[in-house]
Amino acid sequence: MIGAERFYQNMGEYGLPGVWDEHPGEGPTPVGVARALIPVLGRHTGTPERCWYGLWDGYGRWDWETAPTFPTPGRDEILLSGTLADAVSPELLDEFAELPDLWWPQDRAWCVGGDVDLVSTYVCGSEELIADLLSTPGLEAHRVTATDRVG
Repeated sequence: MIGAERFYQNMGEYGLPGVWDEHPGEGPTPVGVARALIPVLGRHTGTPERCWYGLWDGYGRWDWETAPTFPTPGRDEILLSGTLADAVSPELLDEFAELPDLWWPQDRAWCVGGDVDLVSTYVCGSEELIADLLSTPGLEAHRVTATDRVG
């Protein structure tokens, strides 16, 4: 029988394929997660046809010289607008394009936030929205509080 210490040593060395073999990817909300979020978020806003997006200007994939920007801690974001479904539109232009870091509807019913240096996407909204997200199949969702550390 292999000792527990050796087993854990091997796990770190070889991983468990599909489970513990890789650290979560850093970056804004992955496309698959965004696609799962969109219908849920759409049920919790009165303005799904008018949303705002913040895209980090450091991605450098396109020239946004004339677009308005706004500051966030440590970054400048390019301000974009469109429908809620447009959250995944960068992928239509380029499969390697990053999705927006921030998104929110005109009525400010919720806010989605990610970052190039984070491994999670955060959603702030009503208790009903959070309950809906926590019960959505295909989303790995966990409740957090304002005092939980991001890192």
